[in-house]
Amino acid sequence: MSTLVQKRKLSAIANVDEEKNALAIKLLSLKDISLVQAFKVIFDDLTTDSVRITKKQYNKEIDGALKRVKAGHSVSNEEVMKEMEKW
Repeated sequence: MSTLVQKRKLSAIANVDEEKNALAIKLLSLKDISLVQAFKVIFDDLTTDSVRITKKQYNKEIDGALKRVKAGHSVSNEEVMKEMEKW
């Protein structure tokens, strides 16, 4: 392997580590539990082996999500944008 390729790989690894550290700092500064929970769902979805669900299960999840939104257990886009401005 050429020295240039090795340097690029090391640089890419360093950039990934820098990005992860910057993200970790932002996550640690969050005060809104709903944002923390939202990020947890995203991370869990990205880091688990995905298995296709049935149409019945999909509809059940949609119905549950709609109930949560109607009950006020959601974060508006405006709230998210305001929180992002603090980063």
